[in-house]
Amino acid sequence: MAEVTVNPPVEYRAGTEPAASQVAGWQTQPQSKSAGAMEDVSIARQLVAEFIGTFAFIFVAVSTAYWWYPDFVAMGLACGITVGVLVAAFSYLGSGQFNPAITLGMVLGGKLPLTRALFIIPVQVVAAVMACFILSSFLGKNEKMNWIERGPVVESTGQQTATMLDPIAAATPRIPPRLEIPEPIGQVVAREVPGSQRVSILQAIVLEAMLTFFWGLAVFAGLRKKNRMAMGFLVAGAVTVGVLAGGILTGAAMNPLRAFGPALVSGQWSFQMVYWIGPMLGGALAGVVCGHFLFVEEEDEEGPALEYPRR
Repeated sequence: MAEVTVNPPVEYRAGTEPAASQVAGWQTQPQSKSAGAMEDVSIARQLVAEFIGTFAFIFVAVSTAYWWYPDFVAMGLACGITVGVLVAAFSYLGSGQFNPAITLGMVLGGKLPLTRALFIIPVQVVAAVMACFILSSFLGKNEKMNWIERGPVVESTGQQTATMLDPIAAATPRIPPRLEIPEPIGQVVAREVPGSQRVSILQAIVLEAMLTFFWGLAVFAGLRKKNRMAMGFLVAGAVTVGVLAGGILTGAAMNPLRAFGPALVSGQWSFQMVYWIGPMLGGALAGVVCGHFLFVEEEDEEGPALEYPRR
């Protein structure tokens, strides 16, 4: 038809072909202009999925950090399973990020249009803050007795003051103080070293960047054709291992909203820049390395850049 008509050829595909081109919710850009009319609907579905996923992840992460700290096995499994289920449920909608750092990596890796990211990130922020506000009303006053923050010693009495943290403040990520064994060595209880930290600010940023990079690597690996069915498992594993590896040092937020939501509700803003700079650097690095180097060969073989579905 192209030889006898002036208009460019229109490509017609079999009913089963689009399914083969889909990769975890992303598919090749449709040729028909009529699909553009459904663009707003697809954006709405994607934003609703991101809101639900981010809300659920922050709700579970903050709640388990309060009730289970310092049991990082329980915390890691809770966060990992939650993210894995949500990614498996929403990835076909182009969702499954639940993290501004991962969203940035998707943009830099060529998997997400910038215009969509500008809608997604505010929705993620609102979801995280709302989850923490609801948790603060559910948990109420402190009910876990080991969340006690030591204060200065009163000179008149010689006793050390102590403050019980509320649940959201207790679950806000931070760099814990270094502990030391008091004299005599036979004593069981260690004490905090005043003014000390387990890692420096720079070390914490690097650690958060590395752990977030692994999260982003799992996402990009799950977008590959061979791994699309295992995407939820890959992301769940990366998040779980991240909490196990870095929880004792920085809390292993791996997500700026994991720190911002509780901080906004509780007013505990300590080390906030660590949890923005580190994860955003890690997510950006994952996008550049994975999107333009590690997995670029498969994209070249399968066709043009992948785009979100419009229906």
